[in-house]
Amino acid sequence: MFIQYFHKSFVFFALLFMATSSFGGAYKWVDAEGETNYTQQDPVNIPSELIEPPPPPAIDPVLAQQEIDILIEKQDGSYKENEKERQRIKAQAAEQKKKEEYCRVSKHNLQLYQDNPSRRVIAPDGTVTRLTEESRLAKIAEIQKNIAEHCQ
Repeated sequence: MFIQYFHKSFVFFALLFMATSSFGGAYKWVDAEGETNYTQQDPVNIPSELIEPPPPPAIDPVLAQQEIDILIEKQDGSYKENEKERQRIKAQAAEQKKKEEYCRVSKHNLQLYQDNPSRRVIAPDGTVTRLTEESRLAKIAEIQKNIAEHCQ
């Protein structure tokens, strides 16, 4: 029984070792004859340069592509001009989200006013009062007007 577990654990550790050793860096060095060599071990008494392996691929390809585009723009010198456009798009998206939230809340409030004729409101001094039917209908009309202006 021990041998059976030993074989399985040996295979596991062998695969684990092979996987971790493949992530190591390489050393670049020039020998006495002027030839460039690459090895995984640092050569003794010879100046060498450690070459790190590239990072693993990005998890989100869209985000990675955006980062690459920004690096290219920085190299081209067009980064600053494009940054203004990115900020404008970002501000537009934030404004659109704010508008959608406003519309959602307005529609919810309209539904509350329509469904609850005996709605209570809190006055600025803290007293709770019920709306009259005229003021409730006026509030419904006002909310419908705001929804028509801003949410269509």
